[in-house]
Amino acid sequence: MFILTIACWLCSAGVQAAALTVLTSFSESPTQAMVEGFTQRHPEVKIEVIYRRTLSAQRLLSQWDGAPVDMVLSSSPTFFHSLDKAGLLARLPVHTQPPAWLSPHILGLDGKVAVVGYSGIGIMYNRRYLEKYRLPVPHDWQSLADPVFMGHVMMSSPSQSGTTHMMVESILQQYGWQQGWAILMQIGGNLSAITARSFGVSDGISRGLAGAGLVIESYARTSQAHFDYIGFTPLRQGAILPTYLAVMQGSQQSALAGQFIDFLLSAEGQAVVGTSEMAKVTLTEPQLAQQTDFVLDKELLYRRASLLKVLFEQTITQQLPSLRLTWRGIDEADGNGSGRRAALIAQARVRASTPPLTEQQTQDPALLALFDDFYEGDKASPQAERMLHQWRQLTQDNLNAAMALVEQAAQP
Repeated sequence: MFILTIACWLCSAGVQAAALTVLTSFSESPTQAMVEGFTQRHPEVKIEVIYRRTLSAQRLLSQWDGAPVDMVLSSSPTFFHSLDKAGLLARLPVHTQPPAWLSPHILGLDGKVAVVGYSGIGIMYNRRYLEKYRLPVPHDWQSLADPVFMGHVMMSSPSQSGTTHMMVESILQQYGWQQGWAILMQIGGNLSAITARSFGVSDGISRGLAGAGLVIESYARTSQAHFDYIGFTPLRQGAILPTYLAVMQGSQQSALAGQFIDFLLSAEGQAVVGTSEMAKVTLTEPQLAQQTDFVLDKELLYRRASLLKVLFEQTITQQLPSLRLTWRGIDEADGNGSGRRAALIAQARVRASTPPLTEQQTQDPALLALFDDFYEGDKASPQAERMLHQWRQLTQDNLNAAMALVEQAAQP
């Protein structure tokens, strides 16, 4: 009996030693493809997966002492940047070297993150839905801002989704602050919903809850593998999103984490990365990255990350009903009438497209510092709360002024 007890204890200890916990912002399908590929090669290893949005994942890792997480998997560079600032990332147990052609798009934490694949971003759409509502195929950012898509668009929030944050930053960097926010606020007027998770957009479009939306390409490719009515328009001026893996400080499974990384970088692992379940572009396929002209200014991305997320919440997420009402009024009044009427509608467009902050104001170090740890803390400071209220009020005032101009234009 004593020998049997010791044998059972040793077996239990062996199983525990061969367990790896991975936290990810991905959906279940791509993550399970990676896990199953690895465990087929290493059946003695047990991998447990924790699924979280980037916001809740960051809070979990930052505030829960001794969180049982060995590795983190995500496409959000700001997520890893925040973890590194907090001293939560360990040096990788294995040497990795991403391809030179992908280097301009990588977040820059050499030796602390491994890149195992990448993806583009674009517009996913449901052909059946578009045919039903007689909508055109969307081909660029402005397509989703077109009034014909009013009520037919879905997207996630940058505060909840790291990939959506990258998409929003892409718009602002590509078009500039003023024009970029004009596009975002017009898209906001067309939204039927803002989802809690980025893959909620692809799921909603696949189910016919909306006609189109902004997604990471891998989610669109996964949906296309199951539904022949799903289309995707890649945005060549959008950001390239590498897939990152990192090892947490304090992990007791560093060697096992190294095996997991080595597997994903092997020919067998890259075959898994390119499957329809994971649907990433492998590190042997440079075409997409080389065809993309746009490269994010990563320093700008990191510097204003929290501020941008908070600003989006106050000007779009919290204003959806008002945005819809205002842009519907502008659309119904636009295109008809005298020069006076056209001038009033043009003024209404400007007011409805104006964010509560100028780009110069967003460069204020004191303002940036006020929101730097906004999503890591349990409660915002009174000063931050006053600022949020002010932004909401300014946005609402602009939308009210826009509607007043529309009503004025309707008068004879």
